[in-house]
Amino acid sequence: MWPFKSRKKRADAAAAEIPRAIEIASMKWLEFQSQEFAHDWSLFEKVAHFVEGMKAEFGQWSAFKGAPESIFLLIAVKGIERSRTHLRVELEGILGMPVPEPFERTDEEELEALKSVLIDRCARKWKFFEDSLKFEPSVTLAEKITLFREPFVEGLRRDFVMFKDARDQDFDPIIMFGIEKSGKSSLIEVERALHGGI
Repeated sequence: MWPFKSRKKRADAAAAEIPRAIEIASMKWLEFQSQEFAHDWSLFEKVAHFVEGMKAEFGQWSAFKGAPESIFLLIAVKGIERSRTHLRVELEGILGMPVPEPFERTDEEELEALKSVLIDRCARKWKFFEDSLKFEPSVTLAEKITLFREPFVEGLRRDFVMFKDARDQDFDPIIMFGIEKSGKSSLIEVERALHGGI
């Protein structure tokens, strides 16, 4: 028998098992995320450990015996994507490459989810910012936003590669809705501060 026929059979067997493996990986990721030890890890650290776990588990399946590392990375990443705990752009940022299709969310759904993630992030960081720094009453909301904007935007550029060339002002709508969501200031107050310097 020609060697390539044997390799083709193994590849076909692996391809047939990948959907089931991804479904299992999705459930395993949700379980992994909930563990106390993982709470302080970065997404990069979590994914790296998770891939190793998936390699140990699925490497025992006959269909994946001797499979390359890339198969276990694919299963792990698609499992995470299926769980919907993280956006494709977050995963692509740490992988340095696109997540393969088919996708769990459409591009429109991803965009809406991204907006929600960014606004939630801004709301959390603004609450911490205002509660941690005790400002004099004379410090205006506009001045606070100016102090907040630079570190907040730098964090977004670091975590979301797609924003690396965006101007600071491009994030003003996120900051506006984030501060409103924090409950610290109304939308009208933030809008005035951003556009009128109040």
